[in-house]
Amino acid sequence: MSPSKTTGSPLSLRTLNRTTLARQGLLERFTGSPATAIGRLAGLQAQHANQPYIALWSRLDGLTIKALETAIDKHDVVRATVMRSTLHLVAADDHGLLDVASGEVRIAYWGEVARRADLDMDALHKELLRFCREPRLVAEIEAHFDETMSDASLEGIMPGGVGRAVFRIAGASGGLVHVPPSGHWKEHGRPRYIDAHAWLPDVERPSALAALQIAIERFLGAYGPASAADIGKWVGQPRKPKVRAAIEGLGERIVRSTGEDGRELVDLAGLQVTDEATAAPPRFLSRWDSVLIAYDVRDRILPEAHRGAVTKKNGDFLPSFLVDGFVAGLWSVEETKGAAVLRLAPFGKVPATDKRALEDEGERLVRFMAPEVDRHEVRWEGDG
Repeated sequence: MSPSKTTGSPLSLRTLNRTTLARQGLLERFTGSPATAIGRLAGLQAQHANQPYIALWSRLDGLTIKALETAIDKHDVVRATVMRSTLHLVAADDHGLLDVASGEVRIAYWGEVARRADLDMDALHKELLRFCREPRLVAEIEAHFDETMSDASLEGIMPGGVGRAVFRIAGASGGLVHVPPSGHWKEHGRPRYIDAHAWLPDVERPSALAALQIAIERFLGAYGPASAADIGKWVGQPRKPKVRAAIEGLGERIVRSTGEDGRELVDLAGLQVTDEATAAPPRFLSRWDSVLIAYDVRDRILPEAHRGAVTKKNGDFLPSFLVDGFVAGLWSVEETKGAAVLRLAPFGKVPATDKRALEDEGERLVRFMAPEVDRHEVRWEGDG
């Protein structure tokens, strides 16, 4: 392929901010179906059932809880472990490529454990998919494999503190998705797993290289321009040479630029950047919001001064809100029998115009989250 091109002037931090917000539907909300929007976003982090609903509400015009639940029930959206070995909601058509692109590191890690235990991981995976041609709980899966191996038999081989050993080794190669009601609003029960081929028979699984390259294109469409380290962070591939080689293989489909900090950034040819002077309305980000987690360097959204307040040592990312496009405070919702209160905890003084806009947006959000209560309020903590 021909080499990629390099653009001119460095991209300012505010240009990266506005471009990211535009591609995320956080400047102007997307229209269309939940599956289409989630596809444009290259998936949403979903280890907690409610959080992707909140993330998508901020990005998709007119979203209802029922609409996303229906998309899951109809197999248009699936909940599965993909990027960074973390649960996501992804468009059904993207599951195969994202599963393959994110699986190499997982396979290498658990393959080493299997080698020490003298287990044939490929054979175990094939048997897992055969057994999961119908929905199965983890307990059922581990009971099925009990004669071959058990958690007790792997004691001393598994990494310390890691449970569900049998399921992790047999499932390291992916190929499983959750069956509804997993992924539904307020659904926290034990998930059932099914072979993705049985649930999504028409979805293809490309080769590892093709999957990584398509995933990079998906990522840049939703998060670009970005660095190779950002891409590796998002997909869960720490080997930078592998990411860079995949980028190089995209040839003229990639354009290069630099940020104002001197980092090399890549983007898809033909995609526009957004003018830094573009107004950015107040928006709410969910817990573990993908737009924060996806980057190696997060200053385009999260100012360094506020990083410690938003990101916790245990890997938690607290719900936050944006003012002028940047994280400016935290939010939470407290529900009682008859009321739901959204509390705003700003990091500093919020201009009066933004304050009113946040209150309006916050009231819409709390009504979305708690439609069954009679009273909805927005309250500020501190001076605001």
